[in-house]
Amino acid sequence: MKCIVLVTATGLCSFLAGGARADTPLGAQQLQHEVHDSAGVRIVENRRPGIDSRLNWVAGAEPVLTIGSRDASDAFQFHRIRDATRLADGRIVVANGGSDELLVFGGNGRYLGAWGGRGEGPGEFQSLALVSPWGPDSLVAADSENGRISVFDLDGMHGRTKSLRGEPSSFVRALVASAGREPDGGGSGLVVHVALGLLPDGTLLTRDTGGYGAEGLWRNEYAYTMMSPDGSSRLSLGEFQGPEHYSESYTEGNLVHVMPLRHPLGRTTLTTVWGDLAAIGRNETYEIRAYRNDGSLARIVRRDHEPRLPTKSEQDAAFRDRFSGLAGDDRETRMKVAANAPVVESFPAYSSLRGDALGHLWVAEFKLPDARYQGTLWTVFDAEGRALGFVETPDGFRVLEIGADYILGRTRDEFDVEYVQVWALDRSGS
Repeated sequence: MKCIVLVTATGLCSFLAGGARADTPLGAQQLQHEVHDSAGVRIVENRRPGIDSRLNWVAGAEPVLTIGSRDASDAFQFHRIRDATRLADGRIVVANGGSDELLVFGGNGRYLGAWGGRGEGPGEFQSLALVSPWGPDSLVAADSENGRISVFDLDGMHGRTKSLRGEPSSFVRALVASAGREPDGGGSGLVVHVALGLLPDGTLLTRDTGGYGAEGLWRNEYAYTMMSPDGSSRLSLGEFQGPEHYSESYTEGNLVHVMPLRHPLGRTTLTTVWGDLAAIGRNETYEIRAYRNDGSLARIVRRDHEPRLPTKSEQDAAFRDRFSGLAGDDRETRMKVAANAPVVESFPAYSSLRGDALGHLWVAEFKLPDARYQGTLWTVFDAEGRALGFVETPDGFRVLEIGADYILGRTRDEFDVEYVQVWALDRSGS
């Protein structure tokens, strides 16, 4: 039986709604869109695909590979998987945030070893956040705490580590100016940046580390940059607002605490590498901007979206779900603060961006409380920004990489044990 990719958490099943035929591939020409140019920037305006516009990209009934174990005595144990990538020879490298190690597995899932580790030395990490192939014979791993990247060869030998420094946002400048000092404590005016993505030519998409706001509902500003791997060239992409937070002070004994909560329905800025472009989207509207490696704006992609105001009960339920895994006292304290958070203006338009190996852009719908699908619904755009249709992935499955013929991601079981899975992906429509 032919099945749409990853429809359920336990397996794949047919999902061709509304009478769509498995032998009729959907294409951009079948969905409505308009293309025009403004000052040399290509703007693609898309109508929202019909709910039955499922792409005929198919896979088998189960993942081709699952890596992970509940046995803590194993040579490795996944904890806080941050990223993963599949190398050309089939090996899988997982950025394991719990140990700050790059865990390496063969194409058959056999554990091969660990690279890096926790520390501040060359090739070590304080907060391992990203792993990506770099050319035919290297791998880049990013440390968000130290604001640097480390380069390894494909045998795990550390080559070099480079600190990333760039311009601070106006938000950070205002914070440090109020303290009467330079942003970096010196005279350069530069601050630590973190790597968000790696373009095919080695150009890094980075942003500064931001800061915390005062009490109430707030969002900080991040400065985004295109940066050469050695940090010698920095091209500003401007400033974009970060995640929406709510902060409130409370007294415990003789101490006053400030509790910042990331809002579960809050808006944010999302990024991905899309072919040879860096895509940045502010998800309060359905718009994604794509930049070339020289910092110029190449494309703006938009899709119809009808904003919806959440109710107070929906917002409270989202906070409860966010804190459900915490211990009782901690959960109770956070819920007391969350109860005073004002209702946000609208649900976000989307929740995630992913570029795939063939130049498509995948945009995950923000799942509304009354959604009729079980997992995550993605609108897939072609390399020009035209909407092709929907693909659904299962609830709890976080997509980390989309290759030409596979999807790599993370999932959890009922005991909160993490696993890495690989699913085959057939785009032929046959």
